[in-house]
Amino acid sequence: MALSLYIIGGGLVGSQAAAYARSKGIETVVFDSGLPGAASPAAAGLFKESWAGKKLQHYFHAALPLLDQLYGIRHVTLHHDDGTPEQFHFVPPSAIIEKNPVRQRVTAVGDGWLEADGQRYEGCIYIAAGVWCPEFHPGLDVYGKAGAAFVFAGEHAPRIRPIAHGRQAIAFCRDPGTTHFSDGTAERSYSVDHDAQSLQRAANLGLTGEPIRRLWGRRPYTPGGPVFLQLAERNWLATGTRKMGTVLGAAFAKRLIDNVL
Repeated sequence: MALSLYIIGGGLVGSQAAAYARSKGIETVVFDSGLPGAASPAAAGLFKESWAGKKLQHYFHAALPLLDQLYGIRHVTLHHDDGTPEQFHFVPPSAIIEKNPVRQRVTAVGDGWLEADGQRYEGCIYIAAGVWCPEFHPGLDVYGKAGAAFVFAGEHAPRIRPIAHGRQAIAFCRDPGTTHFSDGTAERSYSVDHDAQSLQRAANLGLTGEPIRRLWGRRPYTPGGPVFLQLAERNWLATGTRKMGTVLGAAFAKRLIDNVL
């Protein structure tokens, strides 16, 4: 019997697992009901080794070849206020996120099966539902930290400005014809004041006027760092990717497909 993989969650983590599984000839279906607050569409898609740190460095090195194989890693250079350039790896979320997931909410999960819209599907199950993972594995300690990115019309000069340790405001052309702005805000209690602060930082980088799009989402956090678990003989779960969804999604996909399936 052919192996089937059913993925709950069509963000960066679930979508990369689907793409890699299909490249290996595994029949794969992604379920994503499109709940508001998904973090992946707001991701900048930038990453570099120093952001991974020592703790996540092995994930970074596992992810790089797979990201290049599946999507082709690009490179972006952002400039500091003094003109100093800083280079990043880049894979746009639009290249990763599942284009046509099944828009049904998964209502039940068991060992090697799930139910959605009254229909039962049997195969291997990968839960990659971000902050919603506890719905399928009660007791899992996952919490969301919210933030918003903003999209402005036109392609402005690529900029970067440090805000605090491990956090910076960035502006660059993530998608053609527009400029993506993010300042790394991640708050458990998000308010309109955070929007105002972010928009002021955008203006300080030259992005004046009204943004054409606001991308708001809740990044999944887990105590102690990212989580990859085998829940049953044919069930796995991954979450807690924080701001490293592109890298960790690829590393987890490789682990799931190469080492497990």
